[in-house]
Amino acid sequence: MPDLTRGPVLTGIVQVAAPLALANLLQQAYLLVDSAVVGRYVGVTGLAAMGAAQPLYSILGSLFTGVSSAFAVRLGQLAGAGRRDDPSALLALAVCTAAWSALCAGAAAVGAAPLLALAGVRGEVAGEARTFVVTLCSGMLAVYALGAVCAVLTGRGDARRATSLMITASALNGLFAWLFVGPGGFGLAGAALAVVAANAVTAAIGLTRLLAERRGRPPGPPVSAATVRAELSRGLRIGAPMAVQYLLIGVGVLTLVWIITPYGEEALAALTVVSRLELLTSALFLNLSGALMVFTAQNSGAGLTARIREGVRRSAWLGGALAVGVSVLLLTCRGPIAALFSGSAGTRAVTERYLLITAPFFLAYALTVVLHGWFNGITRAVVPLVCTVLSLGVIRVPLSYVLGHAWGVDGVMWATVLGWAVGLAYTLSAVRRTVRGRPAVARPRWRRQPGAGRVARAESGAER
Repeated sequence: MPDLTRGPVLTGIVQVAAPLALANLLQQAYLLVDSAVVGRYVGVTGLAAMGAAQPLYSILGSLFTGVSSAFAVRLGQLAGAGRRDDPSALLALAVCTAAWSALCAGAAAVGAAPLLALAGVRGEVAGEARTFVVTLCSGMLAVYALGAVCAVLTGRGDARRATSLMITASALNGLFAWLFVGPGGFGLAGAALAVVAANAVTAAIGLTRLLAERRGRPPGPPVSAATVRAELSRGLRIGAPMAVQYLLIGVGVLTLVWIITPYGEEALAALTVVSRLELLTSALFLNLSGALMVFTAQNSGAGLTARIREGVRRSAWLGGALAVGVSVLLLTCRGPIAALFSGSAGTRAVTERYLLITAPFFLAYALTVVLHGWFNGITRAVVPLVCTVLSLGVIRVPLSYVLGHAWGVDGVMWATVLGWAVGLAYTLSAVRRTVRGRPAVARPRWRRQPGAGRVARAESGAER
């Protein structure tokens, strides 16, 4: 597992980002394959139902996504301070995983139908979407267990094994989706069962390996209910802004479903396709952001402020170059890409139009995401949260409604571009204020840990 406090800056970041990006690209490729399988076997109605169900799943999963990211930051700080295997932090993450899995299952069973009705989804599409969400959330423990294992590995900087687990899950997802939806004939329920089964198998593999590694190692710091509660409180405090950010994204996408639903099933099906394409194209930048977050956390634990700033600068340049390449690819291949997912001419036309309008401005989104990794790494997750509120809640969603009435579906697409632009402007302003106002990390305080030598432990003002 690499020590990100030493060696070439960009090389260390890429060593974490590249394997995770590869795994996430394969995961998003599975989602595209899943959409293609549903589109071919279930039809436009099934594809539209997946689009309607996606924001519900995002809303339910948002809190855990934020908390698991926070624990990755915390474990990175502990790794930088020489406490890589702190058991209290690991137990706190396990408690969060189990508790939120149970809450999600109950919330899906009770709230799926009312939320779909609130979004204006009716009839067969609503029934299929509810079936998908309830089936998926019933097995959410498997999904979140895999997420927790990957958070532990990512926080330690062990991107290779996190990658291998994510690739395994993606491969199993693709196989199970085809078996359950195609020959099995289970429809959208089969697609949800495929996700649960693949994550259950992969999470079991990951947990077995983590437990095997603990055997024979020296015991970590003493564990008590108080230390677990302290780590749980710290993780929730760091993760709360991230969780709210992801929650707002899910609510925003659900609102967009409400806005687009009156345009018909073909438009809603196209929304499903483009949302999956956005997940695929953003995987590079989200993982670069995640690698920068872990890099920042480890160097924060070691008190290496100048190294953090160099990492931010190099990551921003790399993210910008990748964004330009992705934009050119989407623009030149938009026709074949749209044709992969649906035989409906209307759905293909909307998908192509979306790519034509938004792809030239993808650089704004990419830079915003990468810079958010730095803010999360220094435990200033409020900045990405405010950015999401501003770009999505204040700009994109309201303008989607207003411009949609004026220009139709094209207005919704232009609202996306304007939201990205405002998000980047706010993020750059926050970067400037942070750099000028105070150092990126607090000065390290030295304290002796039980059973260990003298180690540096930096705690930011947000943690005190």
